[in-house]
Amino acid sequence: MATIVKRGNSYRIMVSVGRDTNDKQIFKTTTYHPTATTPKRIENEVSDFAREFEKKVRNGETFDGDSIKFAEFIPTWEKKWGKQNLTTRILEDYLYVLKKRVVPHIGNMYLSKIKRIHIQSIIDGMIEKGYAPKTIKWTFTCINSVIKYAYRMEIIEKNPCDRIALPRIKQVREIKYFTLDQAKTFLKALEGTYPIKMKAHTRTLKSTGQTYRVPEYTENRDRISTQFQVYFYLALYGGFRRGEMVALTWEDIDFEEHTINICKAVSKTSGGQVIKDPKTESGNRTVSLPAVCFTKLRKWRVEQMEMAVSLGSKWEGLRGDDYDKNSVFITDTGSQMCVDTPSHKFKEILDMYNATVEDESKKLPIIRLHDLRHTSATLLLSENCDIETVSHRLGHSKASVTLDIYGHALETKDRSASEKLTQLFA
Repeated sequence: MATIVKRGNSYRIMVSVGRDTNDKQIFKTTTYHPTATTPKRIENEVSDFAREFEKKVRNGETFDGDSIKFAEFIPTWEKKWGKQNLTTRILEDYLYVLKKRVVPHIGNMYLSKIKRIHIQSIIDGMIEKGYAPKTIKWTFTCINSVIKYAYRMEIIEKNPCDRIALPRIKQVREIKYFTLDQAKTFLKALEGTYPIKMKAHTRTLKSTGQTYRVPEYTENRDRISTQFQVYFYLALYGGFRRGEMVALTWEDIDFEEHTINICKAVSKTSGGQVIKDPKTESGNRTVSLPAVCFTKLRKWRVEQMEMAVSLGSKWEGLRGDDYDKNSVFITDTGSQMCVDTPSHKFKEILDMYNATVEDESKKLPIIRLHDLRHTSATLLLSENCDIETVSHRLGHSKASVTLDIYGHALETKDRSASEKLTQLFA
């Protein structure tokens, strides 16, 4: 039977598991902090916990912080907590940080021997080496996740990560985006023709069989495929994340209602691309888009089906009744597009367009693909679209997240309101 010893506001629970070679009793121990407020309820709560703890000890379901090292415990944390609560990509990031920045310092220490000073030493060492505050905080998050799990599983009595001093992170959020005029220019650029150099080559006249040499020359051609025109139209009009875009299948497109259903996302891992749930619960959403997007989607769907026919057995997608399960955005053989491809293509288009513009002030700024999402949100807010609607379209968990990111657009509206009041009272 478990032994219960009161220690201040907590209770020490001890369960005997036999005797050592010197005939000394061996105990498994843990500490419990009751939540009840009356003496009788506290007694019942502690007794229930003690019985449950004793049951786990008898069944071999508890570890001992004195006999398992930090590095040895990581696989248990990964299996029992990491894989249940983190995406594959994020879990890989956790494991990388733990291996590179934490295990060399406390990997060989028993969990029960790790104190607050050891954790603080890792943090202070990173500060001295000049690591960015965000990197230091991320490292601490990884450490705390493992140790907190050990504490919850009653392997250790205290969490040494409590009250660790972390460097303050300065909230500097610089949002880049296209202005309305730049966004219009970008959409026109998608359908433009661009010069391409043709190498010198030999041609043969069919009528006579005579050959002649063609020198190197330049001609204008359509260089942006229908597929990428569709991609960037959706990115700008819908404000979707790149993982959400690449995960789209034709089943997600409602041509009649002019809506797109976002219900999954692609994540890149060391083992390849995987399908996961959207970033937040609010990420599951249905977004309305203008007719022009669906006109382009219809055109691309026809081209994609023709492509499947022309490739024959080399087509890696689905056919027949399962065709709509195919990805909207694909490789040259019909498989799902790499999530990094659109970013490279976006940069290529900006460079290609700017090379045709002599006036520096009229060139498009070099922004990231994700900044098309910022552009979509900023333009909507600047045109008096309410914050709740914009937040829903973006798939944010709360409207406050949208406000935090896009406060610059609201500041512009505030200045406009001030100018209107000035005009009214003039």
